[in-house]
Amino acid sequence: MKKAVALILLLLAVSLGFFIVKGKEKGKIVPVEVTQVKRGEVKKVIDATGIIKPQVGAEIKVGARISGTVVKERVKVGDYVEKGQLIAVIDNRELRENLKRAKANLEEVKRTYPKRIKVQELKVRSAQAEVESAKAKLKAEEENYKLRKWQFERQRELLKIGYTTEEKFKTAKRELQQAESSLKSAKENLKRAQLNLKAAKEELERLKVEFKENLKKAEADFKTARVRYSYSYIYAPKSGIISFVSTQEGETVVAGLNAPQFVTILDPKKLENWIYVDETEIGKVKRGMDVIFKVDAYRDRSFKAKVVEVYPKPKILNNVVYYIVVARGFKNAELLRPEMTTHNQIIAGIKRNVLVVPNQAVKWKSGKFIVYKVVGKEVVEVPVKVGWSDDRYTEIVSGLKEGDKVALSVKKQG
Repeated sequence: MKKAVALILLLLAVSLGFFIVKGKEKGKIVPVEVTQVKRGEVKKVIDATGIIKPQVGAEIKVGARISGTVVKERVKVGDYVEKGQLIAVIDNRELRENLKRAKANLEEVKRTYPKRIKVQELKVRSAQAEVESAKAKLKAEEENYKLRKWQFERQRELLKIGYTTEEKFKTAKRELQQAESSLKSAKENLKRAQLNLKAAKEELERLKVEFKENLKKAEADFKTARVRYSYSYIYAPKSGIISFVSTQEGETVVAGLNAPQFVTILDPKKLENWIYVDETEIGKVKRGMDVIFKVDAYRDRSFKAKVVEVYPKPKILNNVVYYIVVARGFKNAELLRPEMTTHNQIIAGIKRNVLVVPNQAVKWKSGKFIVYKVVGKEVVEVPVKVGWSDDRYTEIVSGLKEGDKVALSVKKQG
């Protein structure tokens, strides 16, 4: 009887021990996904929201410099225009007539003045010939006068001694008087010819000066008329997207102190990202830092830029102080549009060759950071000291070494 009771107690003890062990094994923590502690890089990231804005000079307002009715308007909002492309035409009938008159006047000046100058040059040459002829005539008359004077004086001397007649003396005297008259007339003719030559030359110079002045004025008038005529055609001063249209065909525009605006052209490549950084983070931002951002229109595409400016003036939104950080230099800017919302990560720093684990491996428990270290088949809860963390990894300062295995997630064995 005693042996039977002892056997029953032994069986009960073994059964109790078996159930205790089974219970412990049933509550055991096991890893679900395991990774190794490795060396890598971790970034200090400042997350902020921003807005796409056009740079200074990215938008150009195209206006008109003359008044008139818009007869053609060939663009609409959203159109892409090339530099030099025709945008609009203003009624230019009066300007066209002014241009025709200016051109005709210029052609008339070019046609008539050279002819008049050529005629006057012929007159100058003719006057020069007359001067030369008068000089030759004067020379001949001077020689004739000398001869007649000698003959007169000889006859006078011969008459005194009785070797000539009174008749021959009178003839010599008459011929001397005629020679003297002819000489005087030749001198007058030369003087008159020289005056005519001078007048012809002065007229020639006057025509040349007048031609030069009238040609200059006619060319200036033609240029002015042509420029004013060109104002009736509105061309794109640069390539870009039409972001605003303010006039339509049939409307009348009036040019005054401010040129009436036709369209606004946006250069899609000259955009910048205005990032609103909280005042608690702005001290970490410096020029040259990398920025990675996304927009809602292209959720799967990332844009890279660099910080180029930090505006000193604050912007207060919903009682929160922000500072504007300007980022530029991103590629594929033509995909973006002004006022698009941006979701930004400003890379404030990078630590390389440090121990890192995926973010999901680090847990917060009982006021400290812990990881589930895998040792053999066991999972051990290990406290760790962490450093920087970004969207992927967390830096492990102490508590683990390279090559250690940690569980990304665990579960209780059921």
